[in-house]
Amino acid sequence: MSKKEKKEKKNAEPQETVTEQPVAVANLEEQQESAISPEEARIMELEAEVERLSKELVEEKETYLRKFADMDNYRKRLVREKETAVQYANERLLNDLIPILDDFDRAVDAGEQSVDVKTYSEGIKLIRKQLLDTLDRNWGLKRMDGIVGKEFSPHEHEAMMMEEDEKFDSETVLAELQKGYYLHDRVLRTAKVKVGKPL
Repeated sequence: MSKKEKKEKKNAEPQETVTEQPVAVANLEEQQESAISPEEARIMELEAEVERLSKELVEEKETYLRKFADMDNYRKRLVREKETAVQYANERLLNDLIPILDDFDRAVDAGEQSVDVKTYSEGIKLIRKQLLDTLDRNWGLKRMDGIVGKEFSPHEHEAMMMEEDEKFDSETVLAELQKGYYLHDRVLRTAKVKVGKPL
C-alpha cells in the first residue's frame, strides 16, 4: 500500500470522538446532590435572616449606648450649670452692694475722726438712701412707708401690740415697730406694728 492509500484509508476511517458523557454524568450527580429540599432552603433563609438581624441588633445596641452616654453627659452638664448658676446667682446683687459697703467703711473712718454728730448722721442717712434706691431700682425691693394712720391689713402688717379705744372707727396702725418690705408686688416681710382697735 502506498502512502497515498494509507492516508486516504486513515481519513476514511471514523475517528474516535471524545464523548462528554462522563462529564455530563458528573454534572447531573452534582445537581442531584446540590438539589435541597424546600425545608432545608427555608432553614437556610431563616439562618441568613437571623444573622442579618443579629448584626443589626449589635449596631442598634451600639447606637443606643452612644446616645445614652450623650444623654447622661448632657444631664450631668445641666446639673453642673445649674449648680454654678445657683452659686453665682447673687453676683449682680453683691456688685450693687459693694460700693455701699465702701461708703459705710468711709463713714466708720469719718466717725472715728469727727466729733460732729449731725454731719455723721447725715452721711449715714445718705448711705441708707443710696442702698434703698439701688435695691428698689435694680431688684424691686420697696419699703412700706407711710403706714402709720392707715387701716390695719393682716396681709401687710403684723400686730405686735394692741390698744383699744372708742375713738377708733376701725383697726388702725398707730406705730411702726419694724419696717415691712415688698418685692415687686409681693409682700416680702410684713411690718411689725402697734394697732388701735375700736371698742
